[in-house]
Amino acid sequence: MSAPRAVQHLSAPPSPDELRGRFPARTVSAGTVLYRTHRDGLGAWWFGSSLQGRFDLTDPHGTCYTAESELITLLECWVGIKYIPRTEIDDRALSAVTVRRDLQIADVTSNRAIEFGMTSEINTTIDYTLTQRWAEAFRSAGFDGIRYWARHEMSHTDACLALFAEGGDRTHSTARPSDYAVTTADALADRDDLWTALERETGIQILDIPGTF
Repeated sequence: MSAPRAVQHLSAPPSPDELRGRFPARTVSAGTVLYRTHRDGLGAWWFGSSLQGRFDLTDPHGTCYTAESELITLLECWVGIKYIPRTEIDDRALSAVTVRRDLQIADVTSNRAIEFGMTSEINTTIDYTLTQRWAEAFRSAGFDGIRYWARHEMSHTDACLALFAEGGDRTHSTARPSDYAVTTADALADRDDLWTALERETGIQILDIPGTF
């Protein structure tokens, strides 16, 4: 008998022991550059545990959300809107961040994940309690993070990576500092090339608000 279609099919995660060594994994090699949009003046390597994010872990652990392309960081930051007020970008930065050791990432973009109860709803569901349970199961199974598709990006060419570590700002951490490097950091307001590319590919535009410039 087929499952009902108009219900969520993403199940609760298996135990860490069932995931360990069996769930499809991808190695992110040392030296890989990823991208992150964040508040200007704050550390790029922020591992949050507020439980407001899709794959947040609970304190003392945290999750840092990065992407394989610059555009995806913008789509994830300004979710589901067509116009971005220019004032919204004035205090934000775009950092290229580098991992300095090989990372073993749970790859939820792989069809092999289906046998573990995974569906593509992991990328889109608003049931964050469920997705956070998956994140904790992956962390407990020894994974360094999760590779997944951005909810608001349609081409599925580049993905997002939610990386795990101790919670807080690891940008200037003295604990294993070589794990976390910032290659470049640009003020988003200075990246006209990026906003042009965003409008060309998605139709999203920067909106100038009279009296604010």
